[in-house]
Amino acid sequence: MTRALRTSDLGAIDVGTLMVAPLTLPFHLRRFFSERITMDRARRELAHALDTREQRFLELLATQVYPCEHSAYRRLLVAADCKLQDVRALIQRHGLEGTLVQLARMGVYLSPDEFKGKTDVVRSGVSFRVTPESVAPLKRSAGLLSPSSGTSNNPLRSLKQLDWMREETWPTAIFLAAHELENHAHAGIEPIIPGVAGVAFLIIAARLGIPCERWFAWQVPIENSLERLYDNTIAYELALAGSLFGPGFDRPRSAGDELEEVVHWITKRRKEGKETCVRTVASNAARVARTAIRLGASLEGATFIASGEPITHAKVSTIKQAGARTVTLYGFEPGVQVAFGCAAPRHIDEMHVNTNTLALVEHPEPVPAATGYVHPLLYTTLYPSASMLLINFQTGDYATMERGDCGCPMGAAGLDLRIHNIGSFEKLTAEGLAYSFAELAELLEGDFPAEFGGGPGDFQLVEHEIDGGRTVLTLLVDPRVGEIEEGHVLSHLAESLARGSRGNRFMTGVWQEAESLRLERRKPYASARGKVLPIRYLSG
Repeated sequence: MTRALRTSDLGAIDVGTLMVAPLTLPFHLRRFFSERITMDRARRELAHALDTREQRFLELLATQVYPCEHSAYRRLLVAADCKLQDVRALIQRHGLEGTLVQLARMGVYLSPDEFKGKTDVVRSGVSFRVTPESVAPLKRSAGLLSPSSGTSNNPLRSLKQLDWMREETWPTAIFLAAHELENHAHAGIEPIIPGVAGVAFLIIAARLGIPCERWFAWQVPIENSLERLYDNTIAYELALAGSLFGPGFDRPRSAGDELEEVVHWITKRRKEGKETCVRTVASNAARVARTAIRLGASLEGATFIASGEPITHAKVSTIKQAGARTVTLYGFEPGVQVAFGCAAPRHIDEMHVNTNTLALVEHPEPVPAATGYVHPLLYTTLYPSASMLLINFQTGDYATMERGDCGCPMGAAGLDLRIHNIGSFEKLTAEGLAYSFAELAELLEGDFPAEFGGGPGDFQLVEHEIDGGRTVLTLLVDPRVGEIEEGHVLSHLAESLARGSRGNRFMTGVWQEAESLRLERRKPYASARGKVLPIRYLSG
């Protein structure tokens, strides 16, 4: 009997899969790296992909959904009494995005909890529970297993297929050229998990002829020795294949406790006349910048490609103070690169949606948020090589969407859909009340460091349960911030939370009366990639 490793609410990974992958992956990596991509080809391939979006969506339905009785999307479409010819007619009238909005109105969508199998899907008298198989492609090709960070849920193992990464190559080439990063020395601050988003980006860059000079690795808390052996083996094979058949790919190495090694590498390459580019999560980028400031080192000529969490003014300011700049990316697990930072942004997080692999629409039904009502974003994958098939999948995010010419090379290449002001309508709750965590990011990363010292990543508000289920909010303050008066800090937190509206004042008063606001001196929680979100949810 094969033993399974439980990795998420979506199910388990078969040990046989872990054992076979190291034997076959080198062959596939050789083919992947050996194919060099020119900018002209990237533009042609991207243009073709954009021209065939509607056709590919219909093909996906015809081959991956309607023939499969176990497909969750087939059950949704059947519940909506919508046949393939009906979808085809909708596309002819409304186009792809208009059709997806119409399908959402008919109940063809999945919420985060429905997709993860946490709650039943109930539509038009039909009820069922989503399973991993019901949202998976029928056939999988070679790829790299990776978990999500597990920021607010259990980590999720997904397969980042090389075929999917081939399709992501075209917009990545345009993105790197738009920001003039092709000739930089590239590195990543990523755990020893070859399929994680940042490493996948470096793999795609290597396919474009850009070597990964440094892989600064975090130690990942993995309890199962077989899983650790798998990740180490795949990382070794990746580095070997990238060096033998690609432009070069570093093996994982230590980044130092405070990422000093990253600072040393950036300054060394700068002295040698080479500008640098570091792919990581935003928290790590800010941490490198703060370490450089502490060491008296300049990060001039360095660019951080940052993702994984909201890009706040506080993080960008810290990075700029150290002499570096920030470019944004936006994606989510399982294995989806949603958007690339605009090269002529009017907003701090303005990005071009990766519409060659995705369709993105807003759910027609608004949901309540701290600022009123928002329309959740719905994602649809357009290739069967996606880690998971998504049709109107709701992640819990919302954004402002725009189309038109921004003057950026990415828009000129056909990626004219842009998003900014990205946030989540998920709420931080205590004592039956709610507070949007999007409103707290600037407070904890900007206002608190200015008032008490430290910087982004030193303050984190944690929601957890005590005393048989009572929810409390604990403010974690990193000990390196120095001496603080805890009562003063908590009073400042309460005053800050109470600003803005009568509702804010009311809910803060309830929290204080119930003694739901607490403070603890300890390092904030970080993900395997080093990501420190201003808000953290704990199950217990």
